[in-house]
Amino acid sequence: MNSERIGTEAIGIIVTHGRLAEELLRTVELIIGKLDYLYPISGSDLCNEDLIGDIKAIIRNAPGKNVVLFVDHFGGSCCANSVRAVKGMEGVKVISGVNLPLLLDFATKRGSMGFEEMVDHLIRRGRESVKVIDI
Repeated sequence: MNSERIGTEAIGIIVTHGRLAEELLRTVELIIGKLDYLYPISGSDLCNEDLIGDIKAIIRNAPGKNVVLFVDHFGGSCCANSVRAVKGMEGVKVISGVNLPLLLDFATKRGSMGFEEMVDHLIRRGRESVKVIDI
């Protein structure tokens, strides 16, 4: 899988505790519209092996696509199981610290830049969206 093709379509999988993944996706879709390439998974509803299996199934059903897994907390169970699910796969990245601006940029930038360039952009966007607002 060539992860540097310009305009590479990618799918996203949001893996979080509780219902955060579903709510983030619902909010993104309120802003942008229905998306068929972004999938929410609640790690709270599944045992480790089922979570890993669900991630692998989504990736299997998107052959030839690059994949970004967005997880909520670095080092948490959702993060650890996401890494376990995709270990050794090419064209797959796991990004921790998912937030709304990061997902909005994923939805609007995918397909317009190479995969590695998009991942770098997403990391910058996620970091830039965290600010202290002086009042």
